[in-house]
Amino acid sequence: MKDKKKRKKRKKVASKKAPQSDLHDLTRRVLLAGVGAAALAYDEAKDFLDRMVERGELAHDQAREMLDEVMEEREGRVKRVRVRVRERMEQTLEHLDVPRRADIDALQQRIDQLTQQVEALLEQQKSAAE
Repeated sequence: MKDKKKRKKRKKVASKKAPQSDLHDLTRRVLLAGVGAAALAYDEAKDFLDRMVERGELAHDQAREMLDEVMEEREGRVKRVRVRVRERMEQTLEHLDVPRRADIDALQQRIDQLTQQVEALLEQQKSAAE
């Protein structure tokens, strides 16, 4: 019976999370999984090429060149994935109406301008009253 109450409490706490936090966590996990998969693929390719060199089926220089090609291809794919993830994140944040830093900065500048205008008007009123 206590387990059911704990489960209900957990569900309530989990549902109180902001959508941005959930999205951030999901994105972080996907990226970490991608990095892990890339590292695993590199290790597997390196091990495979090392075995081929040991057997004499491939020269050490050829193995190094192949591994470099694999790394270049991987880097290209990682860059493309980053661009796609960034685009999706921007679309999602826009859909959720999350303001961008540029929006916040523009609002802050406008607030600063209005504050200066109000202060100038207050000074004028103060001067006129004296």
